[in-house]
This record gives sequence, C-alpha cells and structure tokens, in this order.
Amino acid sequence: MNLQDALGVLSRASKYSVSTLRTDNTVDEFQKLKDHLYIIPDIQIEFEGELENALKRPHTNSLICLCGSSGDGKSEILTQLYKKFSHSIDFHLDATHSNSQHKSAIDCLDEKFDEFKLSNKPLAIGINIGMLQKFIKQGSERHDDIKESFEEYFENRHVKGFTAKAVSFYDFECYPRLNFSSSQVTSDFISKFLTKLTEETPNNSFYKYYQLENKTSSYVAKNFEVLSLASFQNKLIELFGLARLMEEQFLIPRIFVDFIYQILTMKNEDGIIGNVFTKFDNEFSRCFTKVDPINVRSQALDSFYLEYTTQTLSSEVQDDINILSSLTNFILTPEGIVRAAYLLGEETLKSSLADFSKESFLQESLTNYLGLIDIFQKSELTSEDEDLCLNIVEELIVNSALEYSNRLLPSKVDGFIVSRKLKDYSICNKVNIQADLEWIENHKLTSIDKIPIPLVINNEPVYIFNIDLNTMIQAVYISNGFRPNRQNLETIAKFDELISHIVDRTIKTESMKLISNNRTISVSKNRRRYTVEV
Repeated sequence: MNLQDALGVLSRASKYSVSTLRTDNTVDEFQKLKDHLYIIPDIQIEFEGELENALKRPHTNSLICLCGSSGDGKSEILTQLYKKFSHSIDFHLDATHSNSQHKSAIDCLDEKFDEFKLSNKPLAIGINIGMLQKFIKQGSERHDDIKESFEEYFENRHVKGFTAKAVSFYDFECYPRLNFSSSQVTSDFISKFLTKLTEETPNNSFYKYYQLENKTSSYVAKNFEVLSLASFQNKLIELFGLARLMEEQFLIPRIFVDFIYQILTMKNEDGIIGNVFTKFDNEFSRCFTKVDPINVRSQALDSFYLEYTTQTLSSEVQDDINILSSLTNFILTPEGIVRAAYLLGEETLKSSLADFSKESFLQESLTNYLGLIDIFQKSELTSEDEDLCLNIVEELIVNSALEYSNRLLPSKVDGFIVSRKLKDYSICNKVNIQADLEWIENHKLTSIDKIPIPLVINNEPVYIFNIDLNTMIQAVYISNGFRPNRQNLETIAKFDELISHIVDRTIKTESMKLISNNRTISVSKNRRRYTVEV
C-alpha cells in the first residue's frame, strides 16, 4: 500500500465512506486508517448522555432521534455507540432507506415504531430532516403521537436536545462545525482532522506511508506536505466558512473528507494549490471556484501579470515567489503564484503578493461581516464597537444603497434618495438614516446566515434590514465604484427592498430636490410655506 492507496478511505466512492454495523471483530488495514481519523463530535457526547438517561427511566420508553442531513455522520455515531448500548437499546441506523424492496421507507419506519411500542427497550434512530417531514405527512395514523412530537421539534429546532413527550431530538445544526467569532472563522473539527491526518507521530499510518514516498517525484507526497502547513489549513477553514455564508453549504463530513481526498490525489501543474480552486465533482469544489483569487478585479493583480509577462518583477516579489515554490515543491504558474499567495500568505511574504488577499473586496466583506457578528454577540458595546458598527452600517451599507438608488443622477447628491421620475426630473427626498445601537445591544443573533440591521429612517420606527454576506459583498463593490452584479438577482432584490422602504419613510419629508441633466431645483417646507431655490 502507498500513500495514495491509504488516502482512498477518504473518497466518497470508498466503501468506508458510510459506516455499517460490523458483526465480527476483524478490522482490516483500511478500517484502521479510517478509525484513526475519527473525531468524536460534541453531539455524540450529548447523545450518548441521553442514551444513558433513557436507561434510567424504566417506566418511560424513550425514542432518541439523531437528526441531520446525508453524510453528516449519523451512522458513524450510532455505529460507535452500538458497541456499548446494543444489549439494552435498539438501534436503527438509517431511517431514510427501506430495508425491503417491496416496502417504502415510510412503511419500514411505521413497522419500526410498532416494534418500539411493543418493546421495553429505548430506540436510537438516525433520521434525515426530510424524512422527519415526510413521516409527519405520510406516516400511519397509529403513530400520530410520534408525529405530533416531530411537529413540536420543528417548532423548537434551535433547542439543543429538545424533548417532546418521550421523544428526544439531537440535531447537527445545533452543533456547528464552523465557528464565526473574534473576527475569524475557526473549526475545531477541521483542525483536529487535518492534524490527525498529517501529524508526525508513530501512530499515524498516513505519515508512515508519506515517509516511504519519493519526495521529488510523488505529487501526492508534495500535496501532503502543503496540507500539513498551519497557514494552509487556516485558509482552508476560511474558505469553508465562505462556502457556508455565501452558498449555504454546510460542513458535512463526508463531502469535506472527499474534498480533502480530491485535492491531495488529483494531478495539477500547481499541485494542491491549483486543486483547491479546480472544479471537481464535489460541492465544496463548486463553491471555491467562485472565490478563486485569480478572478478578482484588482489593479495589483493586473500589474503582477504584466510584470510577470514582461519579466520586470521586483527582487522582493521574486524572492516571495521562490518562497512559495519552496513551500509547495512546484514551479508555479502565474495563476499558481496568485493562489499560493492567497493560501499561504501567512508564510512571511514581504512583497505585494501578500496584499492580494488582504486587499480584496471579498476579504473586506468577510472582515466586515465577522465584525458585525462579534458586535451582536456582546451584551454591551464599547466606543470602539460603536464606531465599527456605524462605519459598516451607515458609511458602507446605507451609503452603498443610496449610491445604487441614485446611480442615474448626473452628479452625487448627499443626504437625498431618488423616489420617482417626473418627466425629465428625478424627484429626490431628503433622508437621514442611523443605526439603532441600543437595539443591537438588546438583541442576539439567532443565525449567522443573516444579520438584522436596525435602521432609523427620518425618525420613523425602526426598520430591520436583514443582510447576508453576499449583500455585504455587493455593498463593498458599490462603495468602490463598481455597479452591482445584475446576475445576482437575490442580492439586487435585497437592495431594491431596502430602497423601497427608505423611500416609503421619506414621503413626508420637508425637503426635496428636483434634478435634471442641467438643472437642480431645491424645495423645502417652512411652517405653512414652501421655499423653492433654482
């Protein structure tokens, strides 16, 4: 077996990608490799605690549900716990599929619940969210009591270990594998997994196989070395965070592990650096191609390509290229250099290459978004927090919305918003918009998918504008002089929604401007009179 063979256990196509109950004690070499990489998640610890509690309730038969989506590790957790509890608790690893070709999954679930109600044992079951919803609609009436518990769960899905009657629910969404705090993206799960995979210890068979590789010719060994770098791992975690915030792609272990397999084993002229942004048959791969740093609109990037082509790179840039080539063990293409600077930027780069990621609009947007998450997690804001919040909300988001609304005006008009057209004139209403800091202090985030921005518009009641990372990105683009991407219909619709609400709250304004290509008329109300200035 060589390193690539050993890494095969990570592939989604491998028979080891899905856990099944083993009736014998024989464990082959590949299973040992997989077992070495297993990370015990917090949800498993609490789920195990609930199984132990169920055994302490002899007069109440308990149904304990492990809920999630395909590939998130339900069967692995249940397989691990089966060894300990199989004599006292019944297990049903996967309620998504039928165990008979003549019956549907719903029929099999009905029968499993029949057995459960006749048994004196608790039942631990792994079930997808979609199957829970399907059973509520299609499950037998004889299990209406269980269906009612399922309905209660959906009304309280954010509650860890929610219990309705004798049914408990442990949902993977309550145990996120990505953490967005302290203005950065972190993941205990990813860090532990990549450490177990690459650490230089006698117990790590993957590292043993790596040592047997020819380091000068084995591209898999070269990729393995890069994956072991802390800076590379940190940037990968950030990319998984972007996939979560921009594409709602959750960190599902089976998909994540398959992605690691792909970037380690697929051939690329820039090695793993190129593989990270290559479109493979993997959900994360499809997300990452959308944030490929070589597609960033940047004067610095254009200058680099020009200098590279004309062989006029400075000695500082050339030194950094040599550092990146040394770290990756590849002679990098120009695109590979840009990607390596993005992925390995923490590795003491001293030239302008280090600025490619730091100065990108995407990085600025992520920094702003994480900053707002931090602010909402605090019970009391400092003056620095307030300044940061006002800068992001009022100076960036609000001003970008106004710039977008007023984009067809012949010149910039501060403090006004276009409300309608009247022949050749644009009617602009006076507007004053402020962030409600007190509201922010008194409210906590319920989800990182969207952040509620409380706006006071012309002293009207607070209006809540929900912003996501994609909207933040568009705001940053607009603030830097770019027109919004009209193909991103959902984000444009959000800006249109905000502008519509702003206009509604300026209808009673006492000041407006009528603007045409060559004329501006100012109208203001003073007591019972209107003053017109031309």
